[in-house]
Amino acid sequence: MPFDFDNMYCGAIRRGDIVLFSEEKRTREHAAVIIQDDALNQGLPTVICAKVEPYKKGDDVFVNEVLLPKEETGLGKDGICMLHKLETIDRTHIVAKKAELSVERMKKVYEALDITFGRFRDNI
Repeated sequence: MPFDFDNMYCGAIRRGDIVLFSEEKRTREHAAVIIQDDALNQGLPTVICAKVEPYKKGDDVFVNEVLLPKEETGLGKDGICMLHKLETIDRTHIVAKKAELSVERMKKVYEALDITFGRFRDNI
């Protein structure tokens, strides 16, 4: 597979980054929050992320989702981080880094991720 270096994001990828990625050539770009640990982000050719969907006023935000204000997304609009829509993407599909989530917002992401995985029920 040839690399399209003109469109590929070549910077460091860290947990909490909001990135744009394209699943296939000539398809629309999607936003996502990087969930994978930074130690893995340095060496693996893939990253685990949660999709970010646009938020419309009046939309429900469920316990396994996190509202992301436009001031933090770098996307120009509010979004919802969908912790039930996790995806592994090839890092060559990342085309741009838009923002980094705050520590406080990442704590909410972790809480929603725990709900998605059912960790609140674990006795360990």
